[in-house]
Amino acid sequence: MKKLAIAILIFFITGYFMFFYKPEEKIAVVINEEPITIEDTIKTEDDNLLVPAISFFDELGFETFWDETNNILSANLGDFRLVLPAGSREITVNGQSREWDVPVTMVEGIAYIPLRHATEAVGAFIEWNEQTRTVNISTLQEVFDPEKPDDQEGPLLFLAYPPTSPFTYYGHSLFVFGTTKSYSQVKVTVNGDPVEIIDNRTGNFLTMVDIPRGEEFPIVVEATGLEGTSTIERSVIYPAPWKPMHREPLAVHSTYLVPGENQVLKIGDTLTIAFQGSPGAEAHFRIGDNGSWNSMTELAYVGGPRGEGGIYTAVYKVEQKDLPASGSTRPKTITVSLRRGGNEVTRVLPGRVSFTADSPYKIIEIKKEHELKNRGWLYQMRESGLTLHSSTVGGNGHPTTVISYLVAGTRYEAEGMSGNYYRINLYGDQNYLIHKDMVNVLESKEFLEPSLNGLRLLETTGKVRLIFITDERFHFFIEDGKDNLAIKAYGLEIDQDLQIPDLTLKVEDLNLAPNHSEGPDSWTITINFDFNMTAFSRKWSGNNLIIDIYKPQKTVEENIFQDKTIIIDPGHGGRDTGAPGPGVIHEKDVNLAISLYLRDLLSAEGTNVIMTRTEDIFVNLYDRPEQIDQYDADIFVSVHSNAHAQDAPATEIHGIMVLYNYAHNEALAEIMLKTLDEEMELPAFRIWRRNIAVLRHPQIPSVLVEAGYMMHPEDNWYILHPLGQREFARAIKEGIKNYFLFTSMPSSIE
Repeated sequence: MKKLAIAILIFFITGYFMFFYKPEEKIAVVINEEPITIEDTIKTEDDNLLVPAISFFDELGFETFWDETNNILSANLGDFRLVLPAGSREITVNGQSREWDVPVTMVEGIAYIPLRHATEAVGAFIEWNEQTRTVNISTLQEVFDPEKPDDQEGPLLFLAYPPTSPFTYYGHSLFVFGTTKSYSQVKVTVNGDPVEIIDNRTGNFLTMVDIPRGEEFPIVVEATGLEGTSTIERSVIYPAPWKPMHREPLAVHSTYLVPGENQVLKIGDTLTIAFQGSPGAEAHFRIGDNGSWNSMTELAYVGGPRGEGGIYTAVYKVEQKDLPASGSTRPKTITVSLRRGGNEVTRVLPGRVSFTADSPYKIIEIKKEHELKNRGWLYQMRESGLTLHSSTVGGNGHPTTVISYLVAGTRYEAEGMSGNYYRINLYGDQNYLIHKDMVNVLESKEFLEPSLNGLRLLETTGKVRLIFITDERFHFFIEDGKDNLAIKAYGLEIDQDLQIPDLTLKVEDLNLAPNHSEGPDSWTITINFDFNMTAFSRKWSGNNLIIDIYKPQKTVEENIFQDKTIIIDPGHGGRDTGAPGPGVIHEKDVNLAISLYLRDLLSAEGTNVIMTRTEDIFVNLYDRPEQIDQYDADIFVSVHSNAHAQDAPATEIHGIMVLYNYAHNEALAEIMLKTLDEEMELPAFRIWRRNIAVLRHPQIPSVLVEAGYMMHPEDNWYILHPLGQREFARAIKEGIKNYFLFTSMPSSIE
């Protein structure tokens, strides 16, 4: 018996139905790459191809029964059943009523059915080959049904999520996802309640369960069918935000201690000291073996108000008396104590503190691009926050956010250290962190005194170049828009004779203004241009900063992909499996399959395609964008399949999503999503601006495509089947084409 598909992709391109008007031409039908013989003539009616129902279902492995009394045809595959009354558009698929555009038609005693609707009803993929006049139908059920465990006496039941027991989950609403026997009427319950979504053609199911916080909660999944009942039991823990310690015996927690790493501070800096201990005690800290004891405040919870929660905090501000005459002190211990009644306990914190009289502490320069990799980030500290129950960058207790990728050659004045990170103070009290392995220390320099002596503005066919002529490299940020850049420079003196250069053809404005809100010697240089840029780059040439702003390039539609270089990044791989699928299929497999189809489609058009991986191997997340630096590529596309975030309403959220990072890539994301929505049978969920690793390189148009949700039955109906993957690849290719055409429009080019 032939197996049936669990994925459906009906796509009829312009002209697909034209062959319905040509009944005299022979039309071949192929199922799973095997030509079949239809005993009776294939007919056409009202732009629909009609096939003999019994012959069609027989070829698919169905058992058919004709009720002569009521003129009703039934087709069964196991307990999966179709009921088709003659002369009616109302048919029943596995107990659910559907309406066809064309009724079941009787011709000379033979029941004819519309091929497109019938194929959809049994969950197969169908495509039309115009050149060979062939209808290809694919019914690869084995893509979805995993091996049934030997110890399961009932129907197949596989639970993909939650994956282990006990499973730690951070949210009240847990999604439960798995698969059972496809093409069956197996009923699935979770903790006794029927699942919200189940696709009988695939067996994939998805439902939501509310779980309490702070206790281990059982998850019992049952699948009941003709073979009996199969059961899988798991347990889930939604942990409390923190677990208070006992009042007795008096104790200081062995792990929840801040600072967790050594700190180097200068005058005016602050040091956060925090720990968890027995609630309701008096807490103190001291710096050094002979330092004086200072009181600490007890909080109800981390970041909360005063109260007996056993969270003790203090902030120490460095004063002149702490500093040596020159250089830095030796690292000093930080000791905390808890006292209640006549009892006292103490603990030395893992992080020590040194005080430096050097201001700045060090002059550092960012290493070459190829040496940066996964630590080449500039982190912004959120000093108003406190993280005690998990580690932080630098071990200072303050959460951080990645702001940008470091630019090789840029110099900074480091004011101190947090663990293995140099601390940079650009303005006010805002601190940033740079890992020590990403920099060279310039021992011969005591401070930076950069001066902007000139600005140059050049324009060519492909780009606009802005050059900062300085006598020393300085630190800067770039904020991008669709048609502008704002370069924020810090610690930069401006030559009094500096002249703003004349504007070029496509540059509308160039403005230099002091940025008083961010401190002295802070400036913002804004450039506005008369086009939507596709990318920008920044680099140092000697002491001059060069910023290139790339214009859209005119493309000839007839050979739009020729002479183009496109980087395709199949997400995850190897031990990084990505999101779980319904059986043994993982996101990494889907991503690679779609990417390889996309590679073949683009290569056939004369495109130079660069792949970050071509097989199931692990590729470091931060190594993937290195291809951008090695090739003069035109676009970067990372291919993924989505996973629901914990506590997300998984049954309600599904569809295609496209991520981007920089404002100038928003148009690419919008065009890609619109194209995928038009080409695929899935909804367009949204575009989303995200600061993620593979999208942090601004010198190339870049997007990340999320081709549906692995856990949602309506999405994986498409993305797990080879034909569906091929269609995603074709749709992504069309999205790239539409972007190139968009950038070639008169409003986008010279």
